[in-house]
Amino acid sequence: MAVVSDVVFDVGRVLIDFSYDRFAAKLRQQGAVCEGPEGFLAHVDLICYEHGEISSDEFLLQINALLKQPLPLAELAAAWNNLFTPIQEMLDVAGRLKQHCGVYLLSNTSELHWRYLQEAFGLDNICHGLLASYEVGVMKPAPEIFAAACSRFDLRPETSVFIDDLEANVKGAIACGWHGIWHRTITSSKAELQRLTGVKL
Repeated sequence: MAVVSDVVFDVGRVLIDFSYDRFAAKLRQQGAVCEGPEGFLAHVDLICYEHGEISSDEFLLQINALLKQPLPLAELAAAWNNLFTPIQEMLDVAGRLKQHCGVYLLSNTSELHWRYLQEAFGLDNICHGLLASYEVGVMKPAPEIFAAACSRFDLRPETSVFIDDLEANVKGAIACGWHGIWHRTITSSKAELQRLTGVKL
């Protein structure tokens, strides 16, 4: 018997994989003065950006300030978005579930990435609704973002499951009364989703 009627997916490394290698190479090509991911994050307000506290242009200008050869903002935005590859089997799982229960996406992400992901991978085709951290000014695992998801999507925690690759985020959902799946392998996540929803995957 199905335990849940609504499935909420994280996006990064659950439905869409990502790597900063190409972006980092572009920054080096333009003479970046920071060293590695830690150096980059020390000079830009990524967390503020993913909370919606600064605009996309402000964030891009912060990146340009690291470059000896700054880029036009459109070109820099394209490089910032050049991170992603689909995890097709999991996208197919979401699409299959959508035929039988509510499917929603909940991501800690920024405006540029969120818009790009929707355009490039048609995320709206595999779900009934989407919510990004920058839209509501709070990030997983804070309880407020799960409350925002419940409000926007009309969810009840006891009949909802959240799946994320980060254990802390799953624990955050469970603390709010949701079911949780810590995504470590496609096989294990599919088995748990099938158990909870009753949908053959």
